[in-house]
Amino acid sequence: MNRKNVADFLRTALIPAHRTMYVWGGGWPGSGDLGRIGLNPKWEEFFEKSGPDYDFNLHRHKKESGLDCSGYVGWVMTNYFGGGNYVTLAERQAELFAEIGLGALIKNPRCFMPGDIVSGNGHVYIAVKQCADNSLILLHSSPPGVQLCAASAQSDCGAARLVKRCTEKYYPEWNEKFGFCVRGAEYMRNVKAFRWDENIMPDPDRLCALSSECALRILFEK
Repeated sequence: MNRKNVADFLRTALIPAHRTMYVWGGGWPGSGDLGRIGLNPKWEEFFEKSGPDYDFNLHRHKKESGLDCSGYVGWVMTNYFGGGNYVTLAERQAELFAEIGLGALIKNPRCFMPGDIVSGNGHVYIAVKQCADNSLILLHSSPPGVQLCAASAQSDCGAARLVKRCTEKYYPEWNEKFGFCVRGAEYMRNVKAFRWDENIMPDPDRLCALSSECALRILFEK
């Protein structure tokens, strides 16, 4: 396995963000996208056709039109490492990556590091950066789609302000349709985090030590 780094992993995770809708079963067997390298043009076409009233329950049969949470994380892994099947149940995905020797599994983590893959009850996401107020910036596929998101007990938090700013600046079409994503503190409770082995996924940019603003600037502008 080639030497990788956290910033490039997160940049790969950003590729389908804010241009791919949440579709249950997307990225799984039967979708046509299991193990896909690159974006499926149908994802962006479906995004362009979708509006603020998007209801994923009405599109369960369109598995080729988007990604669900574990399908998204599997797509990121496949595209970063250039192949392989990394899709499994969301609550098992973090554990899977530890089992195949890519890093360690941390139960009920007290903090989150850039690049952590976090599995909870029926959901999985990729941690981007934890802010000074402990709110968390993450990437996930959750209705309406693949997007940056803030998680915190407080809606007015550092992560929410930064996610709002990034969504408005870098993804204006998505922002006009759907606004920005905020979830509650339950996203950080009763979860398991997969944390990369530093020999497999080093952090030469020191995202873990930078401010959230600086870390996002590296991801979006470097």
